[in-house]
Amino acid sequence: MRLLLLLALLINGATVYSQNIFKAQILDSLTKQPVEFVNVGLIGKGIGTVSNENGEFEFVIPDSLLQEKIRVSIIGYANKTFSANELKSRNKIFLRQSATNLSEVTIAAKKTKFQMLGHVTQTKAVSAGFSQNNLGAEMAVKLKIKHPQTQIRRFICNINKNTLNKLPIFRINIYKEDENGYPGEILLKQNIIAQPKEMTGLIEIDLSSYNIFVDQNVFISMEWIKDLGDAKGLYFSAKLLGGATYYRIASQDKWRKESPVGIGLYAEVAY
Repeated sequence: MRLLLLLALLINGATVYSQNIFKAQILDSLTKQPVEFVNVGLIGKGIGTVSNENGEFEFVIPDSLLQEKIRVSIIGYANKTFSANELKSRNKIFLRQSATNLSEVTIAAKKTKFQMLGHVTQTKAVSAGFSQNNLGAEMAVKLKIKHPQTQIRRFICNINKNTLNKLPIFRINIYKEDENGYPGEILLKQNIIAQPKEMTGLIEIDLSSYNIFVDQNVFISMEWIKDLGDAKGLYFSAKLLGGATYYRIASQDKWRKESPVGIGLYAEVAY
C-alpha cells in the first residue's frame, strides 16, 4: 500500500486552464549571496517550491489565485509575504537575517534513559512516501513527549524503494504541536540537511549536536528540498495500522492527516 501524498495536487492541476510562471532569485540582503533551500509558495494552497543552490526558484500559479498570498521563508531569515501579483514584477527577493537567541539548557545530573518515539518499523510489506519529485513536499509524525527536557538525539527511517538515479536530499524539521493537534511553529534555529549514503535501506541522522530539548509533544518531519529529476516514487517503510502521517504537498501548504497509515519516521530520545 502506498500513501500518494501528491494526489490532491494532481487533481487540482487537471482543472487549471490559464497559468502564470513565477521565477526569481533569493539573495541575502547583506551579503547579496544566494540563499538555497528557501520555501516559496501560496499559503495553504498546495502550490509552491524550494529555491536551488543558486537561490533560484520557478513555479506556476493559475489566474484564479493571483490575489492569494505567497510566503517566502527559511530558518535564520525573516519571512516575507507578497501577493502573487506583487511577485510578478520581481526578479530578485532579498531576505534579512533574523537574530537567533539560543536559550541555554541546563540538565541536572541523572541517569539517562533512551527511547524510540514515532512509527518504529523497518517492514518491507507496507510502503508510503513521495510519489513525485515535488519540492517542499513534507511528511511528519508526532513524537509523544512524556518527560521534561527530553533530548531528540537521532532521526531514523528506512527507504524501501528508490526510483532516483541520485541520493535524495532532505531537510529535517521539528515543529511544536498546535491547538488543533497539527504541526505548528518550527522549533529549530538552524537548518538540518540530510543525505543518506545509500539508495535504499536504513537512514540514521545524528541530531545530538543540535541540542534539541523539548517538554511537550512535537512533530518530526522529512521535507523534499532538491530537484533530482524524474521520480516515479521514493517510498519508506510504513505501518498499515500505525497511527497517522501528517503531510503537505508543497511549500507553505496547510497540513493534512492520513490515517491509519503511519509512515516509518521515528526518533531516538533521551530523558
